[in-house]
Amino acid sequence: MPKSTFFNLPEEKKDKIIAVAIDEFAQNHYEKVTINNIVKRAEIPKGSFYQYFENKDDVYIFLFSQIGNSKKNNLEELKDRSSQLDFKSYVMLLLEAGNQFGNEDLRILELKNRFINECPQEIRKKILSNEFPKSYQLLADVIRLYIKKGELRENLDVEMVAYIVTQGLANIEFYQNAGSSIKDLGTRILDVVIEGIQTESGGENKPANKKSIGN
Repeated sequence: MPKSTFFNLPEEKKDKIIAVAIDEFAQNHYEKVTINNIVKRAEIPKGSFYQYFENKDDVYIFLFSQIGNSKKNNLEELKDRSSQLDFKSYVMLLLEAGNQFGNEDLRILELKNRFINECPQEIRKKILSNEFPKSYQLLADVIRLYIKKGELRENLDVEMVAYIVTQGLANIEFYQNAGSSIKDLGTRILDVVIEGIQTESGGENKPANKKSIGN
């Protein structure tokens, strides 16, 4: 992650460095992106770059951290919709909004595509280990909300359910099923999970001596 000297820069200068870095990684294979090109386009001395970042990997990881934070904030803005939707519908809303996030910006779209296809394995692991928790913590908050609403069982291992669902949804692209859309596959994943976490009525928690689905 960037050093404190980067965060102390004027916003305009920080934004320019970030924009240049996004362009470089979006337009070129990861291995062909160079610090020389970044500093030249950002109009900063090479020595200053190393006052802001450790290396090229550091910049790349930071870009995905910024994108992940923006995506999380965007999804959290949908929280008000939870009062109008059941759990499954709300999670599907988050899934669709998450898949659409950044698609209107061709640079971000190409950056994500290159991450999937070209990112070195070790860097990929670091990015996923940083960003994945943002997704399942968001879902964990949603699960707690629907437990309070009485739609999901009170005795759930919330963190584990959130982790399992997020893993499933995050890896949809690797599920080989011709003709199935992301929405269709997401619905199937949720159907399987919800059968085990929903209350018997799907709307109120029952006393402990009454059997719930999945118990």
